Amino acid sequence: MSGRGVRVVVVEDQPLYRQMLVGLLHAAPGIAVVGSAATAQDARTLDPHGFDVALVDLDLGDGDGFDVGSAFRAANPSVGIVILSAVDALHRMLQLDRRDAAGWSYLSKTSALSAGSLVASLQASHAGRTVIDPSLAAVREPRAGSPLESLTDRQREVLSLLASGMTNMAIAEQLGIASRSADNHVNAIYGALGLAATDQRNPRVQAALMFVEHSR
Repeated sequence: MSGRGVRVVVVEDQPLYRQMLVGLLHAAPGIAVVGSAATAQDARTLDPHGFDVALVDLDLGDGDGFDVGSAFRAANPSVGIVILSAVDALHRMLQLDRRDAAGWSYLSKTSALSAGSLVASLQASHAGRTVIDPSLAAVREPRAGSPLESLTDRQREVLSLLASGMTNMAIAEQLGIASRSADNHVNAIYGALGLAATDQRNPRVQAALMFVEHSR
């Protein structure tokens, strides 16, 4: 992270939408737009070591956003990737290698026009968290017979907020509970879902992916 803030590149094939995103980010404190590209081919000319997070459209005219993000990550594993999509294609997140899913996020194009949601997703991905679009996470329900059904209503609410990229402190503020209570809820969720921290897997990221996998 440079003194100017989180360095971001924008890969979007629609010129007007790309200009809107760049303008929105230029005005956001703590964010520095350092490049943009209109196609997957153009994205290959960007230096993955020259930015912290890539904001990438899922459906590029000449390629796929996940493929572009994977190429960036192959060259620089510390780069965060925020996928933008006009449709609900959350299932694509499950195609990621679980060992490499930290720092990948998924945001709808509608939410991306909210500076708060966009900046929060970029910052979370830069920090290695996984963000699922809050508007999509809020309406998902556990699949019948899934591990999520074993959670209490409050734990499901906390898991939805966790999957939306919120820290434990932010979850506590959102729900009006003590930070220790939020910590306890998150740890209970990890236990119920059989998640534990390892050198290769972040339980927070794994919980977010399980939320996607086992909800509809």
